Amino acid sequence: MRRNVSDDSFELWLLSCVIFIVGGLGAGVLGVVWIYIEADFGVTLSALGAMLTAATIGRTITSSVSGPIIGRFGIASVMMGGAFIGIFSQLGLALSPTWPMFMVAALCHGFGSGVMGVGLNAFAAVRFSARRMNWLHGSFGIGSTIGPFLVTAIVIDLAIDWRWIYGLFAGTRVLMLLMFFLTRHRWRISEVKANGGKRAHARMRQTLRLPIMWLLVGAWLMATGNELVAGQYANSFLIGARGIEPKAAATWVSLYWASLTVSRFFSGFIITRISNVSFLRLNNINIMIGAGLLAFNLSPLASLLGLALIGFSIAPFAPLMASDTPGLVGGAHTANAMGMQFTGASLGMALLPWLGGILAEAAGLEIIPHFVLLIALITFLLYEGIVWRDFKRPVVKAV
Repeated sequence: MRRNVSDDSFELWLLSCVIFIVGGLGAGVLGVVWIYIEADFGVTLSALGAMLTAATIGRTITSSVSGPIIGRFGIASVMMGGAFIGIFSQLGLALSPTWPMFMVAALCHGFGSGVMGVGLNAFAAVRFSARRMNWLHGSFGIGSTIGPFLVTAIVIDLAIDWRWIYGLFAGTRVLMLLMFFLTRHRWRISEVKANGGKRAHARMRQTLRLPIMWLLVGAWLMATGNELVAGQYANSFLIGARGIEPKAAATWVSLYWASLTVSRFFSGFIITRISNVSFLRLNNINIMIGAGLLAFNLSPLASLLGLALIGFSIAPFAPLMASDTPGLVGGAHTANAMGMQFTGASLGMALLPWLGGILAEAAGLEIIPHFVLLIALITFLLYEGIVWRDFKRPVVKAV
């Protein structure tokens, strides 16, 4: 698959990594800080699901419209807008006196993170190599790993109220806004000129007419949803269906999430020696092998290794597919396509775990690895469809 491998300055890449680390902090913090939020507002664990749903709705809405907004106002303005929304959403999470107001702040957080995610990935897809794209996404894992330690230091060791964590996050958004403002002239997705010097950006309806676009959305929906299905249900499955001791199960679930981060940094090195197509195809096959090891239960060790293999193999999908997007749809469609792909990812993360829960309640936890295997097979077929649609394009290695 062709792509434009025109890296921007090293400084912008470092700034992008910092932004991903900050985003990962929020993801890693929530699960740990929730017990304090729950006690403060007098809600139950089901409220956490409602909060995550609100954030997902916000991300889905902004992802679906970010492409046209980027085309109209430019990437720098959109990123500053996302940082601005982030400031007030984090302040809302920190200062909300009631649970409904906290939910509104969570929805706004979804708006801001959706804009930032689409904008930054669209920029990175055009300006950074596949190697740097993998390391960029790996930075998110660094943030999510640091997050729990941050909660421990602030809330437990220093005995400071949990709200100060979100106040701190609001401060990081202020710094983001300042950094985007100072570097605003360097954030460019497309330099294509047309019609009297205006940038050539496709309309959303033109992007949606591309047959490959729907294959891309479907693949993102399946792959990102499968990542959560495997991760969210692994602990319950290993304990409830396979009788693995809870501490050992928790360790392997932690290794699953750690493998996502390790894999993205590893992929950054290996991708210079193999084409994106071959590497993604190999990883899709490995996901099915891992799910098969879980499903057929050859031995406890084989099942645990299967879970780790799923995490390690599914991790490169998002960065490499984002990296390939400009070559697949063309520069004029990149921002729109990235927004639609992130919409598909948000829907996958919301719908597939929900469907997995319904299946587990109806047929038992043993259905989960078979469900993961089915999703992996569908992802494989969708990806092969993408490759087939793109077969006239030369396959090149990223540098």
